[in-house]
Amino acid sequence: MVKIAAGVVLFNPNSITRVKECLNNIAEQVAMLYIYDNSTKEIGLEFPSNSIYITEKANRGIAHALNAIMSKAKDDGFDWIITLDQDSIIPPGMVKSFKEIIEHSNEKLGIVCPQVIDRRRVYSRPTSLSGGEYVSKAITSASCTSVKAWEKVGKFDEWLFIDLVDNEFCKRLVSSDYKILKVNKWILDQEFGVIEPKTERQQIFWMKISQFFHIPNLAKFAYKKEVSPFRVYYVHRNIIYINRKLRHYGTVGFDSFNCKSYFGFLVCYTLPSVLRAQQKKKVISAIVRGTKDGLLSHPKQWIAPKSLSNTK
Repeated sequence: MVKIAAGVVLFNPNSITRVKECLNNIAEQVAMLYIYDNSTKEIGLEFPSNSIYITEKANRGIAHALNAIMSKAKDDGFDWIITLDQDSIIPPGMVKSFKEIIEHSNEKLGIVCPQVIDRRRVYSRPTSLSGGEYVSKAITSASCTSVKAWEKVGKFDEWLFIDLVDNEFCKRLVSSDYKILKVNKWILDQEFGVIEPKTERQQIFWMKISQFFHIPNLAKFAYKKEVSPFRVYYVHRNIIYINRKLRHYGTVGFDSFNCKSYFGFLVCYTLPSVLRAQQKKKVISAIVRGTKDGLLSHPKQWIAPKSLSNTK
């Protein structure tokens, strides 16, 4: 019988109410909840009785936090871990459904995940509400990950710190013949970034322009976004690093920006980041520093494991 636990990563939450809802919601669906706190300040939360609190009183990055959760869960005898962001609220019954799917599957599953949408964005809507499909990547939030698969492919890359951690990990999973199953009946409404939707007329305009030119990124102008120089730095650094590390297995990460190459990335992510930024000088500086550090990085070439055992 498959044993599933959950892990939530905290970092200086703005809404304590939302975090409480997240923790209580998932705690009701699993036997054990691991809470890794990356916060740099006290958050004053009371945690569910079936939870274990882990902190190093410093922000060690999302990859380090995920590895700490997976390692602790493995030591406690769990086979699969569903990981969540601090503001992610999963539907009741989702963990039980994932457990049944894993137990009855004959495939080498590495991750089982829901659909993920952001209802604030006009172009982010469910594609289907039935069946399932194998996909090439999944975000870490609400993904149920096999402990054996995580260990087999080399865990999460802590050098990345934040951004593209899930893309890089999923690329190694798929390249090692593991499968990522998206179950369409389950939907996670996830808020990506700090955004402010424009007027309905402006949203419709940019949607039509996006559809006419077949350029999904144009739809992003339907809302205002707070562009973080911190995140811009890591995206530009990490996109170079992960493509060097995994160069024997094709490109990685570009599809998250609706493009297929580094040039496309510059057009689809770098340029809009500058155009939409309020702190343009800081964002441009972050782009330059991130690109430089990415080019100076020397990642060890990853090689897929030769043989795999069933992950169940």
